[in-house]
Amino acid sequence: MSDSKKYDTYLFTGVLVEQDASGRYQPKTGVKSNVWRTGKHTKGKFKQIGQVFLTEKGQAITVLNTEKLPFNKRHNYSSLQRWTREQVSLELLKEWL
Repeated sequence: MSDSKKYDTYLFTGVLVEQDASGRYQPKTGVKSNVWRTGKHTKGKFKQIGQVFLTEKGQAITVLNTEKLPFNKRHNYSSLQRWTREQVSLELLKEWL
């Protein structure tokens, strides 16, 4: 593949979130973190830890950690679908960080 077809790839460790009665996202209890990656067709941009993204299955996930992913390793991970403007406070994420 030529370099012109490559794009930056990143891994995002995250945990499933759900909305509370007020509509705010918070981590779902009793779930483990997992890893997703950016893809060629990922919509939106990553801004900060705690940001919520949607998976290709429509699950809402909040970011706990991010790291650069070598382009040739990208197929080892599921890609995320799109970034949202939603955010989970770092206070709520303390147990995972």
